[in-house]
Amino acid sequence: MPRDPWQAAGFLLGLASMLWLSPLALRASPSLEAGHRDQLEATLHQDVNRVRADRHLIPLVRMPELDAVARAHSHDMAQRRYLSHESPEGNNPVHRLSEGGIQGFSLAAENIGLTSRSEPTREIVEGWLNSTDHRQNLYAPAFNATGIGVARGSDGSLIYTQLYLTLPH
Repeated sequence: MPRDPWQAAGFLLGLASMLWLSPLALRASPSLEAGHRDQLEATLHQDVNRVRADRHLIPLVRMPELDAVARAHSHDMAQRRYLSHESPEGNNPVHRLSEGGIQGFSLAAENIGLTSRSEPTREIVEGWLNSTDHRQNLYAPAFNATGIGVARGSDGSLIYTQLYLTLPH
């Protein structure tokens, strides 16, 4: 226990400094302007459909309700500083889709990625094409719908989530 006001002030200043510098401290992510986010998401959608067209696959239809689920996951990863298909609580893409009110799909998959490069979408797509599991999602003929979400991490990097679904026609 501090014995005088100076010791108390020193203790509080030290505690505040420790919490501020702690990697566990919650800090708000730098915002990603909605217009810039929309542009990044639209570019990813175009690039993925271009890759699919090169393989004579149907284009993925982008759905706002799927975008909302993908954005929420990207935002959660940015805020809580993790990169995973499962949240720290163990919620996976199917769980998030269900919580988002998405029903009636027969297949679902998800690609995620992190980048701080100057051409972020290009790096994300190239990274997915160079990864067996991510490439399989991109090339799966059964998928016909998608949702895309991009968020900015506390370090300025961009976190991408793309959902792939098979919905009835």
